[in-house]
Amino acid sequence: MEIEAISRGEINSIKILWENLNDHHLSKSMYFKDHFSKFTFEKRMEALVKRDRFIAYVAQDSCDSVGYCIATVDGSIGEIDSLFVKGAYRGQGVGEKLVTLALKWLEEQDCETIRVSIAEGNEQVLDFYRKFGFAERLIVMQKTHNIAVAGNGGKACCP
Repeated sequence: MEIEAISRGEINSIKILWENLNDHHLSKSMYFKDHFSKFTFEKRMEALVKRDRFIAYVAQDSCDSVGYCIATVDGSIGEIDSLFVKGAYRGQGVGEKLVTLALKWLEEQDCETIRVSIAEGNEQVLDFYRKFGFAERLIVMQKTHNIAVAGNGGKACCP
């Protein structure tokens, strides 16, 4: 297993892995399926590569890309923006190695704060990030006109 940093120009090499992550979020989300069904790799990467500083790490087994981690810095705030490891490689330390490299890079960037956002439906990863010292600071809720809300019989919250 090798992990290497890739440049902004090589970011398309993780497109299939990112699409697997987006499909995972789509399958897990109760309220934001519409968002994930319309979200594209191109939209996501366009936003990420505009940040002040950017790095992406890719884990490879032979010639097969099996995981990636993207970290960015905007001002003094660092973020682990995206992490995915193929199912067959989970539980083998690949994600930990990717996050460790990303955190090392973020610390070298002198970030005042490092954060990670967890998509609704993917809460099972909270303990993974806690191992690296992350803790919940905020829970951000979002109201979207086409989502069903618990307690309203599964109807969309707005006509």
